[in-house]
Amino acid sequence: MVTFVIITFYSPPPPQSWSAECGNRGIPAAIVVHGLSRSHRLQVGTRDRERACMPFLRSSGSKMAACGGTCKTKVTVSKPVWDFLSKETPARLARLREEHRVSILIDGETSDIYVLQLSPQGPSPAPPNGLYLARKALKGLLKEAEKELKKAQRQGELMGCLALGGGGEHPELHRPGPPPLRAAPLLPPGARGLPPPPPPPLPPPLPPRLREEAEEQESTCPICLGEIQNAKTLEKCRHSFCEGCITRALQVKKACPMCGRFYGQLVGNQPQNGRMLVSKDATLLLPSYEKYGTIVIQYVFPPGVQGAEHPNPGVRYPGTTRVAYLPDCPEGNKVLTLFRKAFDQRLTFTIGTSMTTGRPNVITWNDIHHKTSCTGGPQLFGYPDPTYLTRVQEELRAKGITDD
Repeated sequence: MVTFVIITFYSPPPPQSWSAECGNRGIPAAIVVHGLSRSHRLQVGTRDRERACMPFLRSSGSKMAACGGTCKTKVTVSKPVWDFLSKETPARLARLREEHRVSILIDGETSDIYVLQLSPQGPSPAPPNGLYLARKALKGLLKEAEKELKKAQRQGELMGCLALGGGGEHPELHRPGPPPLRAAPLLPPGARGLPPPPPPPLPPPLPPRLREEAEEQESTCPICLGEIQNAKTLEKCRHSFCEGCITRALQVKKACPMCGRFYGQLVGNQPQNGRMLVSKDATLLLPSYEKYGTIVIQYVFPPGVQGAEHPNPGVRYPGTTRVAYLPDCPEGNKVLTLFRKAFDQRLTFTIGTSMTTGRPNVITWNDIHHKTSCTGGPQLFGYPDPTYLTRVQEELRAKGITDD
């Protein structure tokens, strides 16, 4: 006897919350299996709906990663790997930035990944295929960091097991800590001549291995990774390097390779005939900042002729007007002050080829991201974007624009 099974997919209209990711396409909500004697309705769970929606989410994510055009200048990385690399081995990142003359900034994020933006840096033009080679080197460095992170996690689990078991090869790791501090009891008037109670015991010293690693880090140059020769300590951040290493690094970019703190004043090649106009609108509300008004920034540039500092001296460029938005909150006003400094130092714009239209000899943004839309999220250069105000201050710091 032959049994026929018919499977029917039922696709109702998608929920409202899915409209941005999945368009108007339905997501299978149930599968009906018809047999000879009975029918079964198999409900598709939330996980299956998410799996069905993943192609559209990936498509949306790819648009975010490629918002700068077809040039691949972005890299996605999991947050734990990036945090491990930037905190545990910052010298390797600094050396990559110096060798390839690029800046690496966080351009966007989700709950578990960062989107990194690579941009050329330095007074001299980047070599051909520079960003491609830098991106390739960064991806290799991220793979190494991922392996090291997994190794460190395994070692941490092993040390936890040793601590629970007691004893082992390193008894100093299992030494109990100092007893908790307690308030001294009040002495009666007749007992004030008694000696004071002994001070609490000092915390146990670091294990020899950890102490040696700390001393080695202090004597290692973060740029060449060798022993520091003729130590040079930067005045503001107090980071130390070989004198020759830091001299060459500051010739490429006048900033500390470790923390990015800027030394000196950077001046860009933004056209000098532009204006920055600022107004405030209490009725315009930005998502996530509904209890504040909105700061409206308008940049106006008339047409002009490129100067000696531009790519094509003597060639005309068209005028342009750009509008950007900030929340009228304390942090938003702080960013506004930094934007004014960047504009006065001619760092906000430059002249080059538009990443969106491909048109040459036009005024373009200069790696200081502005929100040019009130809504739409990071994908449409708008709000909500919870970490935007923090990220843009990091971009400004990389160009020497700070509030101190």
